[in-house]
Amino acid sequence: MVPICIDISHHQGFPDFREVRDAGVLGMIHKATEGTSFVDQNRAENCSNAVGAGIVCATYHWLKPGNAADQMKFYMDVVEPVSGERMVIDYEEDGCTLDDLHEAVQILLNSPKDLQVTVYSGHLLKEQLNDDHDKLLAEYTDLWLAQYTSEEPSWSTATYPSWKLWQYSEEGQVPGIDDAFVDFDKFDGESSEFLKWMRPKGVPEPEPQPEPAPLEPVIVSVSSSARVLVMVNGTVMRPQRKIRPVRRGPDIGRNRS
Repeated sequence: MVPICIDISHHQGFPDFREVRDAGVLGMIHKATEGTSFVDQNRAENCSNAVGAGIVCATYHWLKPGNAADQMKFYMDVVEPVSGERMVIDYEEDGCTLDDLHEAVQILLNSPKDLQVTVYSGHLLKEQLNDDHDKLLAEYTDLWLAQYTSEEPSWSTATYPSWKLWQYSEEGQVPGIDDAFVDFDKFDGESSEFLKWMRPKGVPEPEPQPEPAPLEPVIVSVSSSARVLVMVNGTVMRPQRKIRPVRRGPDIGRNRS
């Protein structure tokens, strides 16, 4: 079952976002930056194409230990977010501390951009909070929980009474992203609430689009030795490729080409 939201990086290449949207995906969160030097080179094109296909987008920064203020300034310089945009601090690397996270959140709060801040984390944040109430995080951020389980997830409820997004799988498959697994995310609410949550504050809901025409089944018989090229409305349909696992991060020191 295709989820309401996915998150990707350059590891998923350049998806066909028309296919992704037709499969039922409403939102995408794309990696933007990491540390103070790594830039995901696919982000700008992918987000532009996704928005053009009717998918709402946000971005995330992979936080590394130390110099959190410089990392947030780097993210802001690269992404140049609009006022009220949602951004995510990816808080999962060993060595990161709550002081790092607090510093990163405070830099974003001090920005005149009035960003909506979400913290992505799993066991690291849960263990560090130790079920204590963190006033800064509770008041100014919400939780994108990472926990791969078929059971009910667990998190530090003293700080976050509920999660907003739950990344429940790293082995999803989505039409339009044919050669790599994709992270799948659930939203705590209805589709309309998710779209409002993802969009920058103050952005009105777009006018509803007409329903697409139903698909027409076509059956063609050919010999086993024939080469077949399938086109639908002028678009060549790509064959399915072998699905490969994706290394989520970090990317510092990896080939950036």
